[in-house]
Amino acid sequence: MPALQKFAYRAYSADGVRTVRTLQAASLDDAKRVLWNEGFRIVDIRPRRLRLPSLHQLFPSFMRVRKSQVILLTRQLATFVKVGVPMLEAFAVLHEQATSGELRAALRDMMMDLGQGRPLSAAMNQHPRIFNRLYVDMVRAAEVSGELDEVLSQIASYMTREDSAVRRIRSALIYPVIVLSLSVVVVGVLVAVVLPAFVHLFGEFGAQLPLPTRVLLAVGTFFEQHRFEVLGAMAAALVACVIFFRTPAGRRTKDRYIVALPYLGRIVHYSIIERFLRTFATMTRAGIPVTQMFDTVIQATGNLIFQERLRTVRELMIAGQGFSEPLRQTGLFPNLVIQMIRVGEETGTLDNNLEEAAQYFATEIDYRTKAMIAVMEPGLVIFVGLVVGFVAISVIAPMYGLIRAIK
Repeated sequence: MPALQKFAYRAYSADGVRTVRTLQAASLDDAKRVLWNEGFRIVDIRPRRLRLPSLHQLFPSFMRVRKSQVILLTRQLATFVKVGVPMLEAFAVLHEQATSGELRAALRDMMMDLGQGRPLSAAMNQHPRIFNRLYVDMVRAAEVSGELDEVLSQIASYMTREDSAVRRIRSALIYPVIVLSLSVVVVGVLVAVVLPAFVHLFGEFGAQLPLPTRVLLAVGTFFEQHRFEVLGAMAAALVACVIFFRTPAGRRTKDRYIVALPYLGRIVHYSIIERFLRTFATMTRAGIPVTQMFDTVIQATGNLIFQERLRTVRELMIAGQGFSEPLRQTGLFPNLVIQMIRVGEETGTLDNNLEEAAQYFATEIDYRTKAMIAVMEPGLVIFVGLVVGFVAISVIAPMYGLIRAIK
């Protein structure tokens, strides 16, 4: 009996449903015969060849789909749904336009799932690296309510605002990172290139190096003689930190102390609140019941301390205590948020009030980020000035000592 081969095909059933699947048969003719006997009209059929693993399969952590690509995909899909393009045809177009290997593979798999009659939310749920839990839950609710195009547009808008918030924080950190990196490079060049030349000259004249120069040279010599040990210790410490912060205890420690940092901690705290409010508002607009969506909203905060306290809010809400009062009891939210949520509960405008509160915190984050940069700039200038000044003294002082030795 000949070995069976896999064949990928696109075909239409007798009732006009488009199908994209694979089947096993002894030959291409046998595969066609099987489809014809089942009443399919074949559009395309070909052997499914064994492929080498792609880059995103070999290095999944370094080849992730960018959030901007998911936002564009979501907006395009919302447009297709709104104008009535069949789902499989829409995904075929999106697959052709995708530039990411992982995204193309995911869209191809989703086309297979949709061709087999699975709902869109189930197909998306198979690719959590691209479509997170919030995304899938909102699509699932939209499939029930029949407002998929509107919900997809809401998801795209939510992701755009969230991406903008992340970019704002990253841009605030660029300046200090560049300044500190340049100062390290300058000090490294002076220690590795300039000071050794003075050591050689002072040795020839039998002069003694000044104390700052000797200290700097001692540090440089230590790193030069023990560079492998130092690099190994730094790498081991980095790996240990990464492993520790991936444990529940490590994550809890990190999440607790990061919000306690001066300046940056308040920005992180407000960012978590903004994300919580926007997620809650978006899912409320999508018509998802509060008790059903709350776990997803809690996970969206990304902070274990917030998540632990917010789980008590869910329990109190189920017990019939409303939303604003349990939130107040957590001690995580300012009175402004509590009051706006209370008014929204009483007037039936909870989603609008949540969105306005989220926008307030987005503005506050911008203000505090700029204030942090304004404080950091002179602090960095002073720090770099002290470091470079010490190095400059260590370089200039030997020059005068060398001149005296020559005289």
